[in-house]
Amino acid sequence: MPSGELVVERYESAERFLAEVGPWLAADEPASNLILALAHSLVGDDHPFHEPIFLAAVRDRGTLVGCAVRPPPDHIDLSPMPAGAATLMAASAADHCPGLDAIGGEAAVAGEFAAEWARRRGGAWQITHRWSWLVLREVRPPPPVPGVLRVARADDWPLVRSWAPLYMRDTNATGNVLHFLERRLHTHSLFVWEHDGPKCMASVSGHTPNGLRVSAVFTPEEHRRRGYASNTVATISQRALASGLEYCVLFAESHHAATLRVYEAIGYRNSHTTVLLEPSAA
Repeated sequence: MPSGELVVERYESAERFLAEVGPWLAADEPASNLILALAHSLVGDDHPFHEPIFLAAVRDRGTLVGCAVRPPPDHIDLSPMPAGAATLMAASAADHCPGLDAIGGEAAVAGEFAAEWARRRGGAWQITHRWSWLVLREVRPPPPVPGVLRVARADDWPLVRSWAPLYMRDTNATGNVLHFLERRLHTHSLFVWEHDGPKCMASVSGHTPNGLRVSAVFTPEEHRRRGYASNTVATISQRALASGLEYCVLFAESHHAATLRVYEAIGYRNSHTTVLLEPSAA
């Protein structure tokens, strides 16, 4: 049961949220990358989200112990928080997150939030993804392969667009992947490994003061097991560190052991695990 000492505070602007909650998230910036990057992206108008945006923190006797961000149409993301806090967060979010269709966070926190949401709004939730988050601070170069990393161009879009459903099939990706990739293309943050044509893609997102997130890594079946993905991710990561950033993060399905081994071989190390809950058909 929630403690009487726990209190949820909602924020009307990303600027105020970052001013009050940002330092708490920055204490472990790599682990907080998703929420911190979302909050930074909400400053200003150049983002793909819309109202009502939910920004909230929970305090225990005045001490910050957790937070949540939900920028529609994306799902709600929950930071780690003590038992009982997610119940209060769900109660606060119930009338401010219309159309909520997914809940992300550590398993215990997301599960507690989902239980209270179901009690108030009905329905049931199930875990559809279990993600391992990895952090890199130094690149271990993989065996080199022919080709070079370059920024994706407009004339690459037909090929990238054809890869999107294959990427969704392989990763069971949530959200509008095509829109995500198109935005990455327009912001020059989508990359391809060029070797007689693009052989692999990856994007950069999740920018925080000292790091970034590598995402949407995909190699078509006919080009796999040739080192394109490892060289793509390693090169992006090395360029990020060379620019002055301290770390890169990425996440992958926890049961994709082969994928995790590729990332670990170039220097990524396991940080923590989160889940995504979506409505159950039952």
